[in-house]
Amino acid sequence: MTHPESFNTVSAQRKRGIHITVTIVLLAAITFVGGFFWAFTRERVLSAEELQANGALLFEKARQMPEFSLLNDKSESVSRAWFKGQWDIVFFGYTFCPDICPTTLATLKQYYDQLTPEQQAQTRIVLASVDPARDNSKQLHQYLQFFHPDFRGVTGEFLEVYRFATGLGAPFKKAPGGGDNYLVDHSGNVALINPEGHFVGILKSPVSVEQINRVMPTFEALR
Repeated sequence: MTHPESFNTVSAQRKRGIHITVTIVLLAAITFVGGFFWAFTRERVLSAEELQANGALLFEKARQMPEFSLLNDKSESVSRAWFKGQWDIVFFGYTFCPDICPTTLATLKQYYDQLTPEQQAQTRIVLASVDPARDNSKQLHQYLQFFHPDFRGVTGEFLEVYRFATGLGAPFKKAPGGGDNYLVDHSGNVALINPEGHFVGILKSPVSVEQINRVMPTFEALR
């Protein structure tokens, strides 16, 4: 005959075993479902062909930028070190530009506004002037306020600006004629600089919010 106390001990041990087993199964299920959800929802890394189809070029090897000495829109000195610590999305344009510059900056504002505060802290939009004769720091700062107070600008002596622009694959030249109201021929592409301060790729014009959203996760994952 089984003693009641012995029976109760066995029952308690059995219940404890069942609870442990159920807990292990639940944890395993949660881990599996969580892993599946992460794999399903995470951004997929695009191939070189897919990037190209989305108007983006990722260099096989990150490129070191040339040395330069510029000023930002707050009249602070800018060198290569200024571009370290965050992703910089750099557009080459100027404040007197009648069309592609305001359009591109408006697009970059739309992209920037939909980022989380954490993502914004890791992303900087930069307008690099191709018209340093007219775009001083004050002019740049006032112009960029129309788009977003977080946007930054860089300008400086012509040769320094040209060195910086050509180093990022964005040469420019003054259009003939026009007098004081001249235009500047320049690329509509956007340069991407990673948090290490290296030039890693290009977004081809015309830039769109959808394009940036599709390709940026790949740039961030691979660079």
